[in-house]
This record gives sequence, C-alpha cells and structure tokens, in this order.
Amino acid sequence: MGTASPAAAADEQKPIDNAKIYSSEQDVVARMEGTDGMKDKEGKPVPGYAPVADSESVMGYPKGVDRDKDNKVMPVYKDDVQAQYDAKQAVVDAKAAAKKYAEDTTNNPQPLRETAKLLADSPLTDPEVRGDTNDDAIYGRGGTEMSAEHAEMHCAGKHAPAPGGRVDQNAAKANPCVFVGKLDKKDGSKYPKVGGSSGMAGGGKKTYSVEGLSSEEKSTTEGWAAGGKFTPKLTVTPGGDKGGPGGGADAELSFTYSYSSTTTNKVQIAQKDQTEVEFPSDKKGSLQGRRDGAYYIGYIITRKLNAIYEDDQGKESLIAIPARVYVQSPQSSTSVTYFKYQE
Repeated sequence: MGTASPAAAADEQKPIDNAKIYSSEQDVVARMEGTDGMKDKEGKPVPGYAPVADSESVMGYPKGVDRDKDNKVMPVYKDDVQAQYDAKQAVVDAKAAAKKYAEDTTNNPQPLRETAKLLADSPLTDPEVRGDTNDDAIYGRGGTEMSAEHAEMHCAGKHAPAPGGRVDQNAAKANPCVFVGKLDKKDGSKYPKVGGSSGMAGGGKKTYSVEGLSSEEKSTTEGWAAGGKFTPKLTVTPGGDKGGPGGGADAELSFTYSYSSTTTNKVQIAQKDQTEVEFPSDKKGSLQGRRDGAYYIGYIITRKLNAIYEDDQGKESLIAIPARVYVQSPQSSTSVTYFKYQE
C-alpha cells in the first residue's frame, strides 16, 4: 500500500504515475484497477486510473476493432467467440445497451436515440451469425466488392456506391448497430503495453517526457461517436546507460480506441507530462506505458431490412458479426498511463 494524491477530476489526470517505483506487473495492474489499497492523505481510497468492466458495449461500428500494422481488420472467428459469448445472449445485451442509449435524453441526440430504439424494440432474438469479422457485407454479400455494403458503411447509414460512384447516406448518418463484448481472456488484453523506454542497468537519473495526440474520429459523416486514434511519444534525457544526448524511446504504432456506449468522459486531445527518476544501482529501470482500456471479444449486432432486390422486401433480420475491440476505460481521460518500473 502507499499514499498518493487522488486522480480526482478527469481534467487533472496526468499520463505519468508519480506515486512510486513499481516492481511487478501485478502492482501496475492493481493501480490501474484501483485494487491496490492506496490511500490519499486523508485516508480515502485512491481511485484506479482506468478501471474496466467485465463486459462493454459500443454504439455504431467500433473504431477500436482489432487491426494489424497495415490497418487491416484482424478477424476473429465465430466458433472462438461463441465459446466465450453466446450470440443470442449478445442480442439481449445489445438491445439493453440500445434501450439505455435511447432513453438518455441528456447526452444523446434525438436522431440517434430513434435509431437505437429500432434495435431495442426489435422482436427478433435469433441472429444470423457470420463466420468471422471480415464476413461483414450487410447487402451484396457474395457479389462484387463494388456492390457490397459492409458493416462499417452500414453502421454509418451509408449505402453501397451507386452507378458513377455516388455514396448515399441517411439523415441520421447511422443505422441500428451495437458492439457488445466480454473482457478478452487472452494475455495482454487488459491494459495492453505501449512502447516504453529501454531498461537502464546500474542505476542513474533520467528525465522522461511523454506526449500524445488524440484525434477524435467523430465527424460530419458519421452519427455515432465511434472513438479516435492516439499517437504516443516518449523521450529520455540523457540517452543511453552512460548518459549522452537524449533520444526517443522504443516506438509503438498509433492505436485506435472505441468509447463505451455509456461514457460521457472523453480523452484529452493533447496529453503531455514529464518526470525525473533515479533508479537504485542494483536495479534495471525504465518507464513503462499501459493503455487505459482493454480488449473485448463479442459481436457487432446490426439490424437489416431486406432490400428491393431481395426476397421478402422489408423483412427484418439481425446480424451478429464476430469482433475483437479495444475500448477506452469510461473512467479515464488519458489514453496511456506511464509507470516508473524497476526489475
């Protein structure tokens, strides 16, 4: 246990933890969760930096869907997701999330509330479950790529390109679409590591500067507040084990994140902080970064009405697309938290 100033208001949250030097991954996770028993000067529990729930929901197509370094969606498969989360239960959970969103007249605009209500009020309970994340064409499945209306387009209220390439979009800029997921059990899914500094053997004093820029992806072309993209940067002075000029730390690619459907706490656009630390001579020290969120595995649940060219025009169906999605902690206003770490 320790004593620290509380990370009280969201706008006071800083990217670097200055409470102590950490020596185990368990300690880092406990501080992120707020389960380490830390107290403030008045003896009150210090909240964790980024508590995460066992389950989450995201309105619209999730910006934080898992992608590779080339920005291509990394698919998860029906059988693997079904082993952790039943698709019929996901429909129940998606309807509950949509209902809660539709009833929040304070934070959510009327066109999106009406769109969410279409899913919440659906009488259907048994979805069409797709094979994997990339099997996501809502219309035009099995046809040419040009004629397909994929989930990301559909969730934003867009249609497959018309002749001439024109892309039409509905007035709400949205269709009924909710991701629901359970906390992924795979190692590294909770508070994923971000590129930190190289370990410095033999002790010594370092100054670490961190900065990052978050680009929110909600725009005039999409109704749902989908999330954003964060680009972190860490520099160390002096550089190297024996001093010398400062330099950049190990770099990690930018990452995208989704917002929980219930969050009203958005991340800070510009995040900047600095700290100085001297590690013991018998330890190897570094500054380690952890994302303020977790990966969830589940389904993108969307509502479809059969088109003119399909049988049973206007018939309603629900589609469940397996997905793995990174969700920002609703209780954090920074994208990454850095810890002084020795081993």
